[in-house]
Amino acid sequence: MRDSWRPRPAWATSVRDPRAIGRVRHVRGATVTVELDQSLAGVTPLWEGRLHPIGQVGSLVEIPQGPVKLVASVTLVGIAELSGVLEPSAAVQVGDRWLQVQLLGEVDGLGRFQRGVTTYPGLDDPVHFTTPAGLRTIFPPPGVSHVRLGSLAGASDVEVALAAQPLVMRHGAIVGSTGSGKTSAVASLLQSFVRDGWTSANVVVVDPHGEYAKAFGASATVRSVLGTGDSMLRVPFWALPAADILRAFCGRDESAIVSSRFGDLVTSARRDFVRGAKWLQMEPAAVTADTPVPFDLFQVWYRLDYENNATYSQAGGKGDAEVDEAGDAPTLKPTRFRSYGMGSAAPFKGPFYQNYQAAPDRLRLRLTDPRFRFFLEPQGDPGGEDPLPRVILDWLGNARPLSVLDFSGVPSEAADLAVGLVLQMLFELAVRSQATGIGRPRPVLIVLEEAHRYLGDSATTRVAKESANRIAREGRKYGIGLLLVTQRPSELPDTALSQVGTIVALRLTNGKDQSTVKSALPDAVAGLAEALPALRTGEAIVAGEAVTLPCRVQISRPNPGPEADDPSLDSWRTAPSENDVADAIERWRGGPPGKGTP
Repeated sequence: MRDSWRPRPAWATSVRDPRAIGRVRHVRGATVTVELDQSLAGVTPLWEGRLHPIGQVGSLVEIPQGPVKLVASVTLVGIAELSGVLEPSAAVQVGDRWLQVQLLGEVDGLGRFQRGVTTYPGLDDPVHFTTPAGLRTIFPPPGVSHVRLGSLAGASDVEVALAAQPLVMRHGAIVGSTGSGKTSAVASLLQSFVRDGWTSANVVVVDPHGEYAKAFGASATVRSVLGTGDSMLRVPFWALPAADILRAFCGRDESAIVSSRFGDLVTSARRDFVRGAKWLQMEPAAVTADTPVPFDLFQVWYRLDYENNATYSQAGGKGDAEVDEAGDAPTLKPTRFRSYGMGSAAPFKGPFYQNYQAAPDRLRLRLTDPRFRFFLEPQGDPGGEDPLPRVILDWLGNARPLSVLDFSGVPSEAADLAVGLVLQMLFELAVRSQATGIGRPRPVLIVLEEAHRYLGDSATTRVAKESANRIAREGRKYGIGLLLVTQRPSELPDTALSQVGTIVALRLTNGKDQSTVKSALPDAVAGLAEALPALRTGEAIVAGEAVTLPCRVQISRPNPGPEADDPSLDSWRTAPSENDVADAIERWRGGPPGKGTP
């Protein structure tokens, strides 16, 4: 059984307007079915010397309504006898070529585009393909309020720019499988901020793999946890709560006995610093183990190690300590004690003897590890100045628009704690900034690479997870934006993606990741989202508040590019030689390159 209507052999609209491609046959809310003109050769008509790919999922069409043009996106393409029953029809329509399109917005008589439609098309209304001029009406160019991302996948001469305000302040996400061009997309977008005149931007890139330094040149400051001098990234351990300090330097959660005693010693050390610091106006009694003021961690270790190994001339820790060789806190030299006697013979075990087991040794090991040097600076001088303002200005890139914080090369739990501390402190400062400072007076965008490491259930540290989720929930109120970058969007919590206003989705091959992104996209682009596994490298589906319409975009290649390309095999064709691994071994040990064995 067929529908009562029959396709016409040739349509008058084909003659009246060379841009006509078909007619409206079904209207179901915002979903419209279009029967293609039988005289149309293929689905890529030629007009004014160029092809117009109307049969591509994601391409745009127009439906004239007097002075208004409705704009719709192609979501399905088909031939009726192959596709079966086409809703809302109850019968198979044999021989019909059709498009299914989703109404997205309209262009008024003055050429102004707006989202949403004020009227719906009628049956038999003609449908036209869009021209580059019409597309430029819809997609504003880069300028005062927009930053370039790339060009339309089906019209390379039409630029696509993102509205900077909603992109930064309402959060964004760039997702894609490994090799899809995700890192290059981030680099290209940030380069556009600088080149399009956003020279006083506040963009902080959290780079766990050391990929971005190459891409930004003089536009960015680059500080690394393994750097030296001005290139060293400093994250003061003393700004963390005591429990997180212990976890960072011991590499694990310690027993309740160790944690409690460590907290007591830290509280005492912080109070001692406050009493002597001229630049701190605080009551020592108000200081706790978690108050972010400097203290001497070496002295805390020394005391913990002393108690763990001390023996005494009398039982119960009385009498003189049986010191064999004096220790020294600044050089991390432990005190050596005479071994305790057997039975009732002196020396006797101290009251805390081996209560802390190997915790002091683990703490000392990381305090001597050069890879943790970034955590130990600045120490804080009671007679000097507050070290935090300079540290935070370094994080923000000083006077440059971009700042890259390179956390590659250190254990993940330490790096994640440091990232959590950076996020926490930037957010706390934004909350408290009023006429000056960061946040509402001067917003900050934090680009969080490997975002699933910090927001997901598998996050290794409480500080990073809580700080990242808090910025995702509350950051826009205080001028802190997040750009989440991940290859595993399915590992992000639902609350994180629900807070994201703009999504740039590159190729995704994992079914679970595809489902996560599809659920975060508007229903109107569900058909467009089906193209996720088939996108080209550097091509993305872009939707949300920062883009006029959901669309497929070929993202501009960054110049220069990040350190994200696959290594070349050219070296395999050179003359045979031994591999030079000396410098790599020296860096692994934490020393400077150039001192390895020849």
